[in-house]
Amino acid sequence: MTKIYLVRHGETAWNQAKRYQGQTDIPLTDRGRQQAKRVAERLAGAGASFLISSDLVRALDTAAPIGQKLQLPVVSCPLWRERYYGRWEGLTRAEIQKLYPEEWQQHQEEPLLAAPGGGEALAELRERSIKALDWVITEYRGQIGIVVSHGGLLRALLAWIAGRVQPLYTLDNGGISIVQGSSLNDIALISVNDVSHLA
Repeated sequence: MTKIYLVRHGETAWNQAKRYQGQTDIPLTDRGRQQAKRVAERLAGAGASFLISSDLVRALDTAAPIGQKLQLPVVSCPLWRERYYGRWEGLTRAEIQKLYPEEWQQHQEEPLLAAPGGGEALAELRERSIKALDWVITEYRGQIGIVVSHGGLLRALLAWIAGRVQPLYTLDNGGISIVQGSSLNDIALISVNDVSHLA
């Protein structure tokens, strides 16, 4: 069994403003850096032997204090990047609805197939997240480890593991979810969005 602690990166200014970030490289706020330190303290006793991060700066900066605390190198992997939202990136929901009403409508009516802002469809994101998970299980078979990623990707992945099409979980900045399995066929959801360390 491979056990993976899935961490959503710490807070950014765009998280505060509820702007779609996607693959735009936005740094952590002071609060986000504090969240990262608390995640590191929470996972200090997890027995992790590997630490993987999305290659976007907000994830890497969340992974850095975890790596320092656990004395693990951070392996950067673009498969764990956030969903690409194209021209929606940097905009709020209200701004998107005003500027691109037809795209927003399609996004609501065909959530799996619509490619917001000319970006990545949810179906594509889900396939990428499954590929990312499969790589970790294969590469680190039987180990315990940590992956730092993003809300959109992690929600898509957890929904797939739970047998749902649509993402259904709320994931907070610095929240930790746990999955475990020996292959994609028996991967199980152990816990979702533990934020007790952030209180």
